Amino acid sequence: MSVAFCTHCHEPHLHKLHAPGVLEEMVGSHRYPFDEIIVVHQRCRGVQYRPFDYLDLGVLPRVVESESHPDILTDFDISEDPKADDLTHGPTALHYWKWHVINHLIHLRVAESEYIVFSDCDCIIKETLEKSWVEEGIEILESYPEVLLVAPGEGGPDAEGGVLPNGARLTRGVSQQLFMVDKWRFTDIDFDIPWDWEFLAPYGPMQEFYYMLEGRIWRYLERENLWRAVLPDKWRYWHYSIYEPQGWVEAGRPS
Repeated sequence: MSVAFCTHCHEPHLHKLHAPGVLEEMVGSHRYPFDEIIVVHQRCRGVQYRPFDYLDLGVLPRVVESESHPDILTDFDISEDPKADDLTHGPTALHYWKWHVINHLIHLRVAESEYIVFSDCDCIIKETLEKSWVEEGIEILESYPEVLLVAPGEGGPDAEGGVLPNGARLTRGVSQQLFMVDKWRFTDIDFDIPWDWEFLAPYGPMQEFYYMLEGRIWRYLERENLWRAVLPDKWRYWHYSIYEPQGWVEAGRPS
């Protein structure tokens, strides 16, 4: 069994991710011996950065440039869509849909492991348990075929699909900040299901949600009657905003 840890950044976050201690703390917080560590640099080609070759993480992190995968959307049969461009406000906007889809697809293309943990570059696990949430997630993915992805605890009582014996709640609300999947099963899902133009997703998310990766996963879960399993809060993750000075803050519900 092999597991890849995959994170990503664009230029404003590049030097933060490569700063001493940041990737080590992020990866180490999962308390799992990952077989691969992959960092996608999105649109960072030509920018100088501190390399990862000084780290002692058991495996040397591999940097992949998004420019090396210019056709990644068409590789996964995702259509160009002027409506998506309009509703996500174009390439310079914070939540432009393409920039919130291509990272995970590139990871899917280059990772060789059976399972993938996808993490934004500003997420960390805060746990004291001996058992990693990654181990717990693999057990769920192997035991419950109705579960497509597993996330660590994020708060919130929503469990429209019920609760598993280990306390994980089943929901179709999706956040792409931090989750894990069976790579081959996730690679084969339909990321281009048409949206019916009604804002119907759980939590009443912002309109950009519907075109970002999380909205595309949500539509697939709805169509195929599948679920996201969210672990109990004893495996809680936290989210860091580079725009706030207080450091790591408690993760919230999906945006």
